[in-house]
Amino acid sequence: LTALPPLGGRSIRPDEQYSGATVLRRLLAALGDLGPDAPATSSDSTLDSDLVAALRSFQERHGLVADGVLGKHTYAALTVPLARRVRQIELTLERWRWLPAFETPPIVVNIPAFRLYAFRTSEDRESDMLRMDVIVGRSFPETQTPVFVAQMKHVVFRPYWDVPDSIVQREMLPQIRAKPAFLTRNHLELVSGRRDDSPVVPPTRKNIEALATGGVRLRQQPGPDNALGAIKFVFPNVHSVYLHSTPDKHLFKESSRAFSHGCIRVGDPAALAAHVLRNAEGDWTAEKIDLAMKGEPNQRVALSKPIQVMILYGTVIAMESGRVQFFEDIYGYDQKLEELLQLRNK
Repeated sequence: LTALPPLGGRSIRPDEQYSGATVLRRLLAALGDLGPDAPATSSDSTLDSDLVAALRSFQERHGLVADGVLGKHTYAALTVPLARRVRQIELTLERWRWLPAFETPPIVVNIPAFRLYAFRTSEDRESDMLRMDVIVGRSFPETQTPVFVAQMKHVVFRPYWDVPDSIVQREMLPQIRAKPAFLTRNHLELVSGRRDDSPVVPPTRKNIEALATGGVRLRQQPGPDNALGAIKFVFPNVHSVYLHSTPDKHLFKESSRAFSHGCIRVGDPAALAAHVLRNAEGDWTAEKIDLAMKGEPNQRVALSKPIQVMILYGTVIAMESGRVQFFEDIYGYDQKLEELLQLRNK
């Protein structure tokens, strides 16, 4: 069923000829992407409007750019054996089996989907969810977003960015040593102590070298260029991972969004702030949130009660409508789980 003729090194665009159009039509009908009113079989070898609409549906379900063009990425997804898709479902169900119970509506991030779901009630209804795109950690082992559960307790408007030691040592310290003006250009400062009100120290050679030993820490001042944007959502955890806004909004245009060092950038921070602060003291209206995101630095606001945040990894999601979405195994976790299950069954 998934044995499509090769593309011949090019993409097939709407209204162009494709020798596999009949096979493609049959496959998309079997998968449910070709509408019931469209003919299930045809001798026409054109990528006609019915096929283009079905391709867009398939692309949306597989985290691809929904342009209706049969290119190499769409072709690769179409030719995945159906038995492998079934196994994806089984592996994701195995992961969901491990999930902890939750008493209050959670915030869920599904890493391979690059999506956040904030539940307004304990019912699993799409109409009760706030949904948005996210950017997660790159696929390198040291930058992957970890899977864990924690409790969100507060948000910080106009935050400082405390630069993680791994980024200091690997990326920034060599540049600071070579050109101390790197600090000023990037609104960075050296701080003695772990608190927000710890004293700032001058960028002397001694203090710069203290970055290497942890005697001094590096942080970025609040502002339009701050890596965390205008707000961060804090749920204390051993990974030092949190949700935050970002000045690099153009990256949300990408369909595959693994660009960060591990933290999670949210596509609509104001909407998420309104969600988590809806019962907090201070009447946090949309206007008040907007002012706080643009106002004076560093305002910390406690939530009325903690919200469970679940950072999960599932390459399949079944939506309320029954529509099933598949995502790329960006960190290779499905393969690792498969190997572990095989060991258990020996």
